[in-house]
Amino acid sequence: MWLIIKKHMATRFTFPIPGNVSEETAKFMKAIIRELRTKQKLNVLDSGALNMLMTSYEMYLQATEKLLDEGPVTTSRLGDDVPNPAQTIASKNYNQVLAIMKEYGLTVKSRAKMKDTGSDEQKSALEEFLASKKK
Repeated sequence: MWLIIKKHMATRFTFPIPGNVSEETAKFMKAIIRELRTKQKLNVLDSGALNMLMTSYEMYLQATEKLLDEGPVTTSRLGDDVPNPAQTIASKNYNQVLAIMKEYGLTVKSRAKMKDTGSDEQKSALEEFLASKKK
């Protein structure tokens, strides 16, 4: 599966989503790319970060699933209870996902900081809907 993004009519940015990632990761990446495209902050230089984000998110999902299946404690070869190694994998990849999302302004807190700087970016449909409900 390939996502093709047109920045300007002459420039095209493609981001391949491999077939071996989960459907959840593919949906996540489509949403991320759609959001970045609306902000017009996406170009060819972002391919590496998007690939790291996709890989880290997929590894986080896989480790979390294993952790939920096996529990937080496992038994070593010697019969001792030890922390499940999937916890370390999940935590490291969660932190990586969060760091990349912060860089792109994709977390609630980072979006709030961007608004505080006085930028005149257009509100998303969700932000407009929520603002209308507050009135």
